[in-house]
Amino acid sequence: METTVEKRIRVGLDRLMKIEVFVAVTALVSVAVALVLDVLAREVLGNGIFGSQRYAVFSNAVAGLLGFAIVVHLGGHLRISVIDNVFPNNWHDAMGRIADAVSAAICTYFAIYAVDFVKKTATIGDVDAVLGIEVWGVQLILPYIFVASALRYLAFASYPALRPVEKEF
Repeated sequence: METTVEKRIRVGLDRLMKIEVFVAVTALVSVAVALVLDVLAREVLGNGIFGSQRYAVFSNAVAGLLGFAIVVHLGGHLRISVIDNVFPNNWHDAMGRIADAVSAAICTYFAIYAVDFVKKTATIGDVDAVLGIEVWGVQLILPYIFVASALRYLAFASYPALRPVEKEF
């Protein structure tokens, strides 16, 4: 039986995932629209749409990176299952919690590194040559995915009932 805290965390994580899926799908649709319009303009008008390919690259990066956080939520990451047979079955729950805690720590490390990376990019004023925008805005997705994933793993380690059922591919 889920506690009130577990239920609130589950609802919050589910809502967050829905927002992430919406943003990822919107980004992918915008990639398709930008590229189709670019090809049509190139065929009909003789010139493509300036910046559409670079926009598509940035949008695709956002969608792909959000996929990391979405897959963490859905329990679809690859793991080494051969270790399951090495330890007794009654250790699996504890090992799952330890794995989630370690994953949270790894994501936290990468989140800290990503924040530093984005700060440095903003400090030097790195600007995309085609679109003329500062790239740190697009790079903000990096700290987000690692923070969101670290929080998910922390929730799974703290409340194992929240952990998604692992999917085999």
